[in-house]
Amino acid sequence: MKIGRQIIRPTLVLTAITVASVFLLSHVERLAGPIIIKRARQKQEAALSLVLPGYIVLSSRTIAVDGVEFTYWEAEKKVENRTVRAYAFLTKGTGYGGDMVMMAGVDEKGEVLGLSIISQSETPGLGDRCLEVADRETLWDHLKGGIPERDFSDATRIPWFQNQFKGLDANEKIQIVKRGDWEPGMRDGLLEINAISAITGATITSAGVVRGLESGLDRLRRAREAAAAEQTGGIR
Repeated sequence: MKIGRQIIRPTLVLTAITVASVFLLSHVERLAGPIIIKRARQKQEAALSLVLPGYIVLSSRTIAVDGVEFTYWEAEKKVENRTVRAYAFLTKGTGYGGDMVMMAGVDEKGEVLGLSIISQSETPGLGDRCLEVADRETLWDHLKGGIPERDFSDATRIPWFQNQFKGLDANEKIQIVKRGDWEPGMRDGLLEINAISAITGATITSAGVVRGLESGLDRLRRAREAAAAEQTGGIR
């Protein structure tokens, strides 16, 4: 009898704890769900603004490409009384730590307008430097004094690794070279060979972003062709 009580009491306590834990977790998930969705939407909108600078987003479409859903956005802007179009899309690349989700923008001629890495799980201090914002101030600047007020606008806060993708030709293969941390003075030389400079010690991460971008560009082309075929097929 005493043994039975010794077994039943811990079992009841454990059951009560389990039920309470499940209830609390479901309650937290219900409360946190809308917040998580809102933050994801805000992150997506910020990425769209970054990869489509100066453009007005018109619409988004999701089309199956190779059996996988592919989402892209259409945008436009006026340039000298002419309307030019551009496209943004979500894509994935495989880095050292797994999938990297990114958004990229490209204009109608195939020039990359921008790239934003939305999520990644790369090695701290190595691959995760793909999100590092370069600080061009030096110790000498501080010793001299008179440092101008910092500019925290989006244009200056773009991570240096992502910044170098702007201006690349999406119609050509993107090369990967090792020239150290990218800085504005390297832009013209790298664009001449349609290349980016890899993150030191994180070539796999750098290659994963490039291959993910190229894969996304290919899917964008096929998605647009499929969308055009749908429209043509709908005309009678």
